[in-house]
Amino acid sequence: MRPDRAVTLQDIADRLGVSRSTASFAITGRGRVSEEMRRRVHEVADELGYRPNTVARNLKGSRTGMLALHIPPDSTTMSYYMEATFGMVEEAERTGLIVFMLPSGERPEGYDQLPADAVILLDPAIDDPAARTLLAGRVPVVTGERVPEGLPAARGEVTSDHVPAVRELMAHLRERGARHPAMVLPDLQSDWAFTVRDAFTDWCTEHGMQPRTVTLPHPSAPEMIHAAVAELVRDVNDPVDAILSVSDGTALSVVTSAQRLGRRVGEDLLVAALVDSEVLALAQPSVTAIDLHPREFGRRCVRAAVAVIEAAAVGDDRTVRELVPISVQHRASTRGPVIPPSP
Repeated sequence: MRPDRAVTLQDIADRLGVSRSTASFAITGRGRVSEEMRRRVHEVADELGYRPNTVARNLKGSRTGMLALHIPPDSTTMSYYMEATFGMVEEAERTGLIVFMLPSGERPEGYDQLPADAVILLDPAIDDPAARTLLAGRVPVVTGERVPEGLPAARGEVTSDHVPAVRELMAHLRERGARHPAMVLPDLQSDWAFTVRDAFTDWCTEHGMQPRTVTLPHPSAPEMIHAAVAELVRDVNDPVDAILSVSDGTALSVVTSAQRLGRRVGEDLLVAALVDSEVLALAQPSVTAIDLHPREFGRRCVRAAVAVIEAAAVGDDRTVRELVPISVQHRASTRGPVIPPSP
């Protein structure tokens, strides 16, 4: 039952039997609080209907109560970024903040004078002028994924451990009979794109396989993806038996193109994606993919931003880091050839 008066941090602390400072650290992301305690505090806060006194806090710290969000150009229709944004909005509402999105234009004028307490920059790319301007600006930046070499450092960093996930996926493809894999990836200049490409290449080399990669413009028309798939599967000397797509949208086009070319996806051609989405689970056949847990990723970005803001208020300039677990979802597109039982 929620009290008639406004809920305070002390109410949350009393319910859990912890100190008020522990409850405060869990809400704001400051201090050394375990992930389990952070989760319990947020659950009780939701149950009691706690809402931070944002106005008082902002007046005290000369803050705006707003977070700016920048996502890569030409990515507004990608489900990953939509889900991550929903997670940010949910977490921001929980902590009494407002998230607004920055335009993805080529001329980032005014980005050095943003009315925001922090910026969340998803997948910063070397060739994105907005990313460079934001990272070099006066407003502290938290990045979703690491900053590529050549760009200024960020004050906070939320990442996932992509290399083990890619290696797990490649091992799965090999267990299902794949010996000639290829990767279709967009020409993104982000650390994530570089990391997954290198993980694929390194794994293939270690296992005596030729690492074949096809780089396409981002975004690519279905006709361009079809042409790339046709070249891979029709290669007379070395036709591929597995295609690893970096994005979920490209994976669907790969499946469609392979089927048009007479390949049986999940049997004589295995297909997987490095980004999962609901549509991949519903496709025919359903597509194996790495679940990046984008909503949780978005929530962690906001928590890291809050931690950076609070740390800056006390002169702490240490980099805030968060790691979001990811997982491989095995589905029909990589089940492998049907082997009849022995007589």
